[in-house]
Amino acid sequence: METDNDLLAKRRENHTRGALAEAGLYHSFRLDDGVVLHGVLSLELLEARLAAFQLPLDLTGRRVLDVGPWDGYFAFEMERRGADVTAIDYVDLDTFRALHHALKSRVDYRRLDVYEIDPKIHGTYDIVLFLGVLYHLKHPLLALEKICAVTTDVCIVDGFVIDGESARQGIQPPVPFVEFYEHDELGGQLDNWFGPTVGAVESLVRAAGFASAEVLRITPTTATVAAHRKWKNLPPDEEDAVKLFGLNCHAHAGKSFQSHKEEYIALWCDWKAGTAPPLNSVFPEVSGYGVAPLACTLTSIGLLISLRVPPGLATGIHSARLKIGNSRWSDPLEFYVDLPPIDAIPAIILAQDGIQWLPDEVDWGSGGWLSLWVSGLSAQADPGNTIVEINGIPHSPDKVIPESGQINVKLRPLILPGSCEVRLCHRGQFGPTKTIQVKGQPPAIRGLEALEANAPETYPQVHARR
Repeated sequence: METDNDLLAKRRENHTRGALAEAGLYHSFRLDDGVVLHGVLSLELLEARLAAFQLPLDLTGRRVLDVGPWDGYFAFEMERRGADVTAIDYVDLDTFRALHHALKSRVDYRRLDVYEIDPKIHGTYDIVLFLGVLYHLKHPLLALEKICAVTTDVCIVDGFVIDGESARQGIQPPVPFVEFYEHDELGGQLDNWFGPTVGAVESLVRAAGFASAEVLRITPTTATVAAHRKWKNLPPDEEDAVKLFGLNCHAHAGKSFQSHKEEYIALWCDWKAGTAPPLNSVFPEVSGYGVAPLACTLTSIGLLISLRVPPGLATGIHSARLKIGNSRWSDPLEFYVDLPPIDAIPAIILAQDGIQWLPDEVDWGSGGWLSLWVSGLSAQADPGNTIVEINGIPHSPDKVIPESGQINVKLRPLILPGSCEVRLCHRGQFGPTKTIQVKGQPPAIRGLEALEANAPETYPQVHARR
C-alpha cells in the first residue's frame, strides 16, 4: 500500500529537468534537410501524441491556436498541414524563434498570457491546442473558460493527471477531484498548481462551457481530452420536437444576461413523462454551440433544464434550442447578452396599486402589488435589465411589457407604510423619482417574525444598476 511519504516522493520526481538541461530542447524536430534535432521528447513520442489528437491531415483554411507551444513542434506541424497558426506563451523562447526562422515559418508567435486571450481582440479559432498547460495554472477553470470563448470547434486538452494508471483499467473515483500544490510538491516546480484526475479534466472542460469532453488517450501520467464546442453523434431525430415555453435567467424572470456574472439559463419545456430524463440524453444548444446541461428538474409546470451561459457570446441577441433523446430540435427562444446602456431616460408616468388601481398608492392589504406605466423603455426591456427602486431598495419586476410600458412589481416586505420614493433603472439609466403612499402592514419576513415588533421605520438603501 502506498504511504503518504511514497506519494510525496512520487510527486516530486522530475526526470525532465536534468534531461532538458542537457538537451536544450524539449521537443525533437526533423528539419527539411533530414537533420534531426533531439530533444527530451523523442519524435516517436511526439508523433504518437499527435496521432492521439485525431486531427485532420489537411487543415487548409482552418485557424489554430497553440497555447504554451514551448519549442513549437505542434505549432509548426499544424502549419505544415495548412493551418493559419497563432502560438501564445507567457515567455518568448529563443528556441522557438530560431526554429521559426530555420523552418521559414509564418506562425504568428506572441507573448501573451492565457488569461488575456479575448475573442473581441484576437478573434476565434477552429482548433485550440492546450497541451501540458492546465496543471501549471493557478486558475484552471478560468483559463478553460477563456479558451472556450475563442474555440469554435475543438480544443485538445492534454496534460498531467494523477490517476492515469487506474483510469486505464476503468477505475475512477466516484467524485472527480484535484490535488493542490501550494509549494513545489509536484516535480519540485513552483508553477505546478494542480494534479487533476481524468474525471476532473472532463468535468472542468464541461464546466468551462464546452458541450462534451471526449477522452482520446490515457497514459500512466497524462490524459488527452477533446473538448468539443458542438454536439457529436447525436441520436437520430425520430420523435416529435420538444416544446420550449420559457427561457429566463435563474436569478430573475427576464432573459437578459451579463457575461461577467455567474448566471444560468433556465429552459422550460413540456414534459409528460413521470420522471426527468437523464442528463446524458439532454442536448441544449446556444447560438449553434452545444452546452452541457447542469440539471433537469421535474416541476409542477414542466421540465426545467439549467445550463451555463457559454463564454464568448457576442453582445446582442442569441437563441437557445433543445433536443432530448430522439426528439427533433425545438423551436428556438431568444435572449440577450451584454446589452449596452441606452440614451433614453426612463420616466414613471403613472403609478397604481396593482389590484385596486388606486393612483399613487399601494395597499399591503391587497398583496403589495405596484403597477407602473413608464416611458423610455427599449424593445428589449425585461426583468433582467430593469430595476424598480423603492426607498432605495431594488425590486426585480415580475413583468415588464415594453410595448405598453407597463411594469408590475411586488413590494418586498422591507417596504413599510408611509411615503415612499420610487424610481426606475433601465439598462444603466436612472429616471426621476415619483412619490407613492404605502398603506397597511407588510408580512413578516420569514424566519424573522420575532423582529417584527422592532422593525425600523425604514431600511438602509442599497442601490443597484441594471
